[in-house]
Amino acid sequence: MLVAVAAMFTLAACGGSGTNTTAAASVPGVSNDTITIGAVLDTTGPLKVICAPILAGDQLYFDKINAAGGINGRKVKLVQVSDDGDSTKTKGAVRQLFEQDNAFALFQVCGSGNANVAESYTNPKGIPFVDPIGGGSKFVDAQGKALPWVWMTQPNYGDEGHVIGYYLTSKQHAKTVGLLYEDDVLGLQQKSTLSESLQKNGAKLTASIGYNAAQPDFTAAVQALKATHPDVIVLNGLPGPTAKFVAAASSQGYRPPMGYLANYPMADNSWAKVLGSAGDGTYVSGYTSTTSPIGQEYLKATSGDAVFSAYKFYGYINSKIFSDALSKAGKNPTRDSLRDALDHDFNNYDTGFGPSLTWTPDKHGGVSDFMFFQIKQSQLTPASDFIKAAQVWP
Repeated sequence: MLVAVAAMFTLAACGGSGTNTTAAASVPGVSNDTITIGAVLDTTGPLKVICAPILAGDQLYFDKINAAGGINGRKVKLVQVSDDGDSTKTKGAVRQLFEQDNAFALFQVCGSGNANVAESYTNPKGIPFVDPIGGGSKFVDAQGKALPWVWMTQPNYGDEGHVIGYYLTSKQHAKTVGLLYEDDVLGLQQKSTLSESLQKNGAKLTASIGYNAAQPDFTAAVQALKATHPDVIVLNGLPGPTAKFVAAASSQGYRPPMGYLANYPMADNSWAKVLGSAGDGTYVSGYTSTTSPIGQEYLKATSGDAVFSAYKFYGYINSKIFSDALSKAGKNPTRDSLRDALDHDFNNYDTGFGPSLTWTPDKHGGVSDFMFFQIKQSQLTPASDFIKAAQVWP
């Protein structure tokens, strides 16, 4: 008996490190000194213009966190895989992260359709998936119930469509609006909500022309929209195709009387630079501001960059959100404890870039505040304050 008691005291004395080792060993991606998280960011294909700078922003923030000792004593290891921007390759990339690289959680998949493929793998397995990159990403089921393991940070394109319609009619007094939209999950939702908002505010959608993301020629699309005589044309989609449309219109000597307004994937100076002089005066929807402390912190950290990148800033600020969630998940995080933190510790959470964020077990949507920028000499300059979607719709 004395031997048994002595053994118990010995185990108790060593229990702190031993218990931690056992707990860490039983949780995928968590060791005594590291948390491994996975990301699917296209750094080799058509989405590279967006995803590569996002990855750079991620790494910048995680490097900062790790240099300060990590999160609850563990360094964050970000494992990134590229799916070439091809949603048919996304599932294989996600499987690699969790079946080979043993990741703890999924942080970011670039592209709405790609994110939806990733969700079909992670959600049934109870793997946390934070920050699907794309306003058409799925975060509710067919009945509108929150998917239990997916949390959005950015706005959905439906809310943005309502705010764009309000802004065009109430602030710019447009009466007729044309729409160029990507004919998939990215554009279809916004097509519907933009039309609703315009109608509510006494304007109308004169024409909506869909296009394929790989479409090389926009001559016919320009002619079709021009024929309906819109005051302004809304550009929905991604930087490459929308820039091709503006270039095609410019080559034909056409520009709508009130110009263009682009949705938030174009809210970066790289797009403005591609447009050149044809883009001057164009308005762009966005939802981040650098006037806050974290914005100023980012600007200081990137003072050597040739130009401000909204995409890189996106990576930085969303890595902060995810790091805060990992911290709230406890000293020995599990997937369940991370889920609990995400569902209960983000009530009116200050994102640091303007809008607040609220998640609950029944609400996993992202922020829903938007501001507008105008391109002046190939630079995005603020043109409005934040507008809350809930204030303009219904």
